[in-house]
Amino acid sequence: MLTARTALSRRVIAALDASPSRIPVLLGGCGSGRTTMLQQVRERLGRTAVQYIDVERTATTPERFLRAITAVSPFPVTDSSASTPTGARAAFDAALGFFGRVRSAASEPATFLLDEFLELRTFESFPGLRRVQHDFVEGLSSSGNRFVLTSRYTARALRLLRDRSARFEVIHMPALTAEDSLDILGPTA
Repeated sequence: MLTARTALSRRVIAALDASPSRIPVLLGGCGSGRTTMLQQVRERLGRTAVQYIDVERTATTPERFLRAITAVSPFPVTDSSASTPTGARAAFDAALGFFGRVRSAASEPATFLLDEFLELRTFESFPGLRRVQHDFVEGLSSSGNRFVLTSRYTARALRLLRDRSARFEVIHMPALTAEDSLDILGPTA
């Protein structure tokens, strides 16, 4: 059965497969299935071709964020992207460089699933990172890699993405219905 959730999943995959790829931005409240959608995309594309990053849990400092994303990356990490730079701005720039330059083992564009990407705002208190969210969005839009972003903060995300690259495709996630939940759970027999 084709549910609304299946149609959303297909829309995300179509955005990633477009040439040039678009960056789907999934917006919706708690319980709308944003994280579940990212997990489904990761399973569909394969764990070795996709890196899921829970930004809310990893964005404590720019240095720790860089270490967290490179330590568990399924993509080959070069020595230059693995070393931890000194200073918050340098670490954030290294993370952006990692997102922009890394490739899969087959030299294909890497795919990153960034859950709660607006939580990068915690870096705004570090020197030189006042415009961290704007820098992040600009860095992703100029990258040849593929990204899916999520946020529960709809108004803030729309404000950030206003007048940005047409590469960003906003997708509003409606609340999960009982039918959606059953579809996610799969057969129960």
